Amino acid sequence: MDISVRPAAVDDAPRMAEVHIAAWQHAYNGVVPEDYLAGLDLERLTGVWGRDLESPTNGVSSLVGEIDGQIEAIATVGPFRDKATDDDPSGELWMINCHPGALGTGVSTKLHLSALDRLRSDGHHRAALWVVDQNPRARRFYEREGWTEDSARKEQDFGDQTIVEVRYLISL
Repeated sequence: MDISVRPAAVDDAPRMAEVHIAAWQHAYNGVVPEDYLAGLDLERLTGVWGRDLESPTNGVSSLVGEIDGQIEAIATVGPFRDKATDDDPSGELWMINCHPGALGTGVSTKLHLSALDRLRSDGHHRAALWVVDQNPRARRFYEREGWTEDSARKEQDFGDQTIVEVRYLISL
C-alpha cells in the first residue's frame, strides 16, 4: 500500500466531496440530525471544493492523502479563524476528513503531519482545531498526535439540534 500526500488540485474536487460526505455521514451518525447528513449534496460540495481550490483564500491550503493514487483523506489549514487576542494561536487545522473505508490505514496520520508541516512553513508557531465533543474517534486521534484540549467551547446549530465543539491546541 502506497500512502502519499500532495496539495489538492481543482480536478480533485469531485473525489474530495465524496470523501467529505462519507466521512461526515460515518463520524456524525447519531450526533448530527439524520436529515442534515442525508442532505449533504455531492454536486454542491463538488462546486464548493472546486471554487475554493480554483481561487484559494490567502494563507489557506488544502491537501489530499492518497492510497495507491486514490484520494482517501482531505485536510485544510489556514489562519486561525477565531483570533480575538494576541494570545490566540495564529494557525488552524480547519478540517481533516478520512473516508471510512480508509480508517486505520495511516493515511490520516500522514496527512495530519503534512498539514502541520504546512502550518509551520506558513510561519505559524501554534495552532488550534475544533472538534465535535461527541466525536471520540477524532478526539483520540488528535490527542495521540499531540494536541491538547483547552477550555474553549463553541456551539453550532444543525437544524433544531445544537452541537458543541471543543478546541484543541498544539505547539508547532
